[in-house]
Amino acid sequence: MFLGDYIDRGPDSKGVVDIMLDLYKKEYDVTCLLGNHEEMFIESDNDDEIFSFWVKRCGGLKTLTSFNVTSFEELSEAYKYFFKTLLHYKIINKKYIAVHAGLNFKNIDIFEDKYAMLWERNTLIDESLLLDRFIIHGHTPQSIEQTTQQLNQISINRIVNIDNGCVYKNVEEYGMLTAIELGIWKMYSSRNVD
Repeated sequence: MFLGDYIDRGPDSKGVVDIMLDLYKKEYDVTCLLGNHEEMFIESDNDDEIFSFWVKRCGGLKTLTSFNVTSFEELSEAYKYFFKTLLHYKIINKKYIAVHAGLNFKNIDIFEDKYAMLWERNTLIDESLLLDRFIIHGHTPQSIEQTTQQLNQISINRIVNIDNGCVYKNVEEYGMLTAIELGIWKMYSSRNVD
């Protein structure tokens, strides 16, 4: 399970997507979720403001350069299909909700607000809607210590953010790529080596 934001910040967005496509091709049981960066790339052809924001503030120029294109429309069909079929969320074993950013618990259907799934930074949980499930998300960089604290409180708070700011390799508390083994809540982290 990958939680989104495969593009923009690193030196080889195309290479990251190629790895995921290769996992699919080799029939690994992989699910890739949509992140806000992929959404901006998709929407950048239809909205000049989104394009400008994405390129100037979010690393979109690195992505265009990596794919050797000037727009989303110029991508090959395989890449366009990959981006356009990314899921907003996935429920795993009826117990874990994987999502890029967060969920809107003001809605009875917490899976209705797609904007929240891509952009939410402060999910306030309603236990009656979460039921006995746990939320695993990224989107908002935090230190590895904060993720560790959340894992230590997982049975109480039932939410963990595994975005440890891999892109910010020169910032002391960040620069880690993190994964979680569900059920036993074991964390695996690796420092950015780019």
